[in-house]
Amino acid sequence: MPDLLEIENIVAGYGETVVLEGLSMSLDAGETLSVLGRNGVGKTTLLNTMLGLTTQHSGAIRYKGRDIGRVASHERTRAGLGLVTQERDIFPSLTVEENLRVAARSGDWDMTGIYTLFPRLAERRRNMGNQLSGGEQQMLAIGRALIGNPQVLLLDEPFEGLAPVIVDGLVDAFRKLSQAGRMGIVLVEQHAELALELTERTIVLDRGQISWQGQSSVLLDDPEQLARLIGLAAEP
Repeated sequence: MPDLLEIENIVAGYGETVVLEGLSMSLDAGETLSVLGRNGVGKTTLLNTMLGLTTQHSGAIRYKGRDIGRVASHERTRAGLGLVTQERDIFPSLTVEENLRVAARSGDWDMTGIYTLFPRLAERRRNMGNQLSGGEQQMLAIGRALIGNPQVLLLDEPFEGLAPVIVDGLVDAFRKLSQAGRMGIVLVEQHAELALELTERTIVLDRGQISWQGQSSVLLDDPEQLARLIGLAAEP
């Protein structure tokens, strides 16, 4: 049985600018994978490439065994890939509930499930997107991705710039998602130790290539190696 998502020798970037150079990786159903590395090494580009938002020069991207390298990004989303960007990309002029409704697709996740995962959104369901705090906007961005019922959830630095109490709530939600085991999750995160605690497996990028890969617990237990790979490890 093929991996849920497989990338083979991908060369990709923006126009003629190449960022990822011969990168290969895979993700199984229900698996959690963190992507670590210094700024500018290609972490966000990797997620964007999975969703078809970059220029793919060579290599292959397979989803459930099907090559999706020429498939449009909106078709990849419809097929089961969901991305939560650093910018969150919610609709500021729509209410919380309207933001969720426009993204909804049939499946296990519905409005009730999102409000159970993020009770704060239920309280703010009639508020416009631009009336939410940064933490609430992040909850809504994740909720919008989930209500589309993806089989692969791509998270680009979901804890960035948020207060510790908000991060704690998002971490709790992440653990619930990973324990459910219904989707593969790829987490790009600057807080290295937190990412390692939350995921089963990790890849570390350097200059668009994988410089290390293995079980997250191995790297978590070796802070000296972690520091060598990505510099000073950020505290969660």
